[in-house]
Amino acid sequence: MKLLLTSLSAVLTASLLTFSSASHAGDLTLTTPKGFELKASYYPSNKVSDRAVLLLHQCNYNRTMYNDIGQQLADKGIHALSLDFRGFGESATDEFSAEKLQKLPREQRRKAWGEMSAYWPNDVQLAYNHLKTKMSDNGIVGVVGASCGGSQAITLAENNPISLIGFFSSGQRDENVARYKKILADKPTLIIASEEDRGTYESAQKLFTTTTNFNSKFIAYKGSAHGYPLLDTDTQLASYMVAWLNSQLTK
Repeated sequence: MKLLLTSLSAVLTASLLTFSSASHAGDLTLTTPKGFELKASYYPSNKVSDRAVLLLHQCNYNRTMYNDIGQQLADKGIHALSLDFRGFGESATDEFSAEKLQKLPREQRRKAWGEMSAYWPNDVQLAYNHLKTKMSDNGIVGVVGASCGGSQAITLAENNPISLIGFFSSGQRDENVARYKKILADKPTLIIASEEDRGTYESAQKLFTTTTNFNSKFIAYKGSAHGYPLLDTDTQLASYMVAWLNSQLTK
């Protein structure tokens, strides 16, 4: 029976690490075939490992939201990589900048956003390919997408053998739920959403209903917090996510 978790305090022990912004990540630059430089943080496993997780941030933040999670994964023997999407964090340029887009008139903003985000699937693929080089040919990769990162995670899974997926406050349109059902419903899935986070919570319920994997989990919070603020509100959340990823990232 799948478990709906509304409180983490009952399942986590005091031995789990709490949220911290400190990490031992190595900053790296991934260069696209056309020469665009994407910035990422790589958290190397503390031992030889054939497991990895790609961490995709939400579209009102950047890769640093995963500092603690990435380091905890590395400490568990799992390679982790968090990527700044093109236009965000240190992957922003004069040509591609989410901050600048917000200042444009609505129609111009929509057009520019579409042009920028069209690059993301290939950029995410590049990050995935880099993670694969850290493992043998038998290496397995999971992906976590926060908010807008969730749709990128689904796209990645359509083209690669993803072993598990996480939706962190990541609302999906019905067409994306259908895509998930077709390619990922049998994979372990971690779904996190706040009840008052409008469409995101409704989407989370649809995804959880669709998943067929016994080990899929739905963590529901009161309130309307969206994505990374939940890591501050519940200091045990990062450690729970890592524990679940560690237990489910298996061959």
